[in-house]
Amino acid sequence: MTTNKMTRHFVTIDGVRQVHYRRAGKGPVVLLLHQSPKSAKELEPLIELLSDRYTLIAPDRPGNGLSDRLGIDGPTMYDYADGLKKFLDAIGLDKVAIYGFHTGACEGAAFVSRYPERVHGAILNGVVSLAPDVRADYLANYLTSFKPQWDGGHMVWAWARFREQSMFFPWHAPSLANRHKAGLPNNEFIHDQVMEFLRSGDEYRNPYGAAFKLDGDKAVASFKVPAIVCASQWDPLVAQLPAIAKTAPSNVTIKNLGTGGVPEVWGWLKEEIGKYAKGEAPPPPRVTPLKSGRTMQDYIDIPGGQLHVRRTAEVSGRPLFVQHDAASDNNVVDKITRTFDGKRTTFALDLPGNGESDNTIGPDGVTVERYAAVVGQAMDSLGLKDADFYGMWGGGLVGLELAIQRPQAIKHLAMSNVLYLDAAEREDLLANYTFPVVLDKYGAHLLKVWHMLRDQGLWWPWYNTTRVGIIKEEPYVDPEMLHTRTLALLKARHMWQQAYESHFRYDTHGALQRVTVPTLLAAPKWDPQYGHTQRAHAAAPKTKWMELPAAPPEWAGAMLPFLNS
Repeated sequence: MTTNKMTRHFVTIDGVRQVHYRRAGKGPVVLLLHQSPKSAKELEPLIELLSDRYTLIAPDRPGNGLSDRLGIDGPTMYDYADGLKKFLDAIGLDKVAIYGFHTGACEGAAFVSRYPERVHGAILNGVVSLAPDVRADYLANYLTSFKPQWDGGHMVWAWARFREQSMFFPWHAPSLANRHKAGLPNNEFIHDQVMEFLRSGDEYRNPYGAAFKLDGDKAVASFKVPAIVCASQWDPLVAQLPAIAKTAPSNVTIKNLGTGGVPEVWGWLKEEIGKYAKGEAPPPPRVTPLKSGRTMQDYIDIPGGQLHVRRTAEVSGRPLFVQHDAASDNNVVDKITRTFDGKRTTFALDLPGNGESDNTIGPDGVTVERYAAVVGQAMDSLGLKDADFYGMWGGGLVGLELAIQRPQAIKHLAMSNVLYLDAAEREDLLANYTFPVVLDKYGAHLLKVWHMLRDQGLWWPWYNTTRVGIIKEEPYVDPEMLHTRTLALLKARHMWQQAYESHFRYDTHGALQRVTVPTLLAAPKWDPQYGHTQRAHAAAPKTKWMELPAAPPEWAGAMLPFLNS
């Protein structure tokens, strides 16, 4: 790499799963391993600090962040070490220096123990080596099962759980002896922890459990390469160091890092890891398809950053874009995207500032026109001269504008659930539909978002909870679906209002008069926009109309004859 800029990548392992990783810097290679239940996102400040001297590779552990789970029931840390070896093989790294923190330190310890020939040296901060009774307690009580609930109660539970962990360790045993000496972190810090936890869902228990089950002292006793096993005085895991020291070999240094804070620890690390870091990293490999027919994840480089994309395997014929709605992401529409697998090479982008995409258009001045221009940049980056486009709700407006901006590139446009508003509707939605997401110290903002999204399936608009607002169809309020949508909106937290408002302000009527490409307007009977979509078709009779099947997975089959025409 020629710059220190951090980029994000995916690599496919054995054709069955993907690992997401961050990469930055230049110079000798250092592998960074994060704690649970977080992802390598937590390491971004450390990556920035080290990137002027080292090449940093920071994967999300399987089941955390954006990495797929291992697919093993009850995995051990040595299973994660095996997975780490496959990751290094896939990105072309033979030997690395390692820094791991907490669960990352345990993963690193298992890797150093099992694959010493792949390690120059390691600094492991917070290796776990629990007494049998403590281990039994943690495995029984620390790893509470997690499942989305109809009322959103799981969201508030997650907030309370991480707030409690900020006061006690272990979190499930509040006592004076277990009380942290520091005050509560700010709401932003707890919110970030909760967001990382919600990404993993119940899978969070696997890497955590593997760390608790690791005999860290035995793993360290087997080390054959130089290593430092350490912990700060303020870290509860500093209590593990004496037991590990008893059997540590002479090539391992046991170090209490003292009372200094994170900046001091990282400053020490920046110098110390240089004793081990060697070699160069090859360029990131291209993503290869998954064998299972699932969409594969990737990143597309565009001016100003990267866009996250889910894509199907490549097939012959014209490619297709599937576009999500405002304040949503490509995971929300993944079931629809997958229905095109084997029929079209399909790309589902996260729009800027949504999902896992960089915000390349900034926090202000969000418009449908700017969104469409960014999709055009993605087409250029992918080397696509033409494509078809399908967008739902506000995502259809992005496709409509793109077809106007690039009439030679977009060959067919399909729009479902079209926002076709009169002046009074537009004014009402702009005044009432969105609200700022203000973090609450007890997590109430999570419930507010959850119930707003749930009410979207019960009322139109969601805030019109009178008889007039009732959606007279079977309610679609599945907790798993709502969990996915809530997480997507919270990812877009600082932009979700601007995103919705840009769609409400867009002149759909005028755009439908200007568009020249073949255009299909469609909606299922249950959608509140069914009437709006019919009105849009009546006002633009050159468009085609279709009533979609009730089940979204059947939409691809219904629309393909038009897209293939």
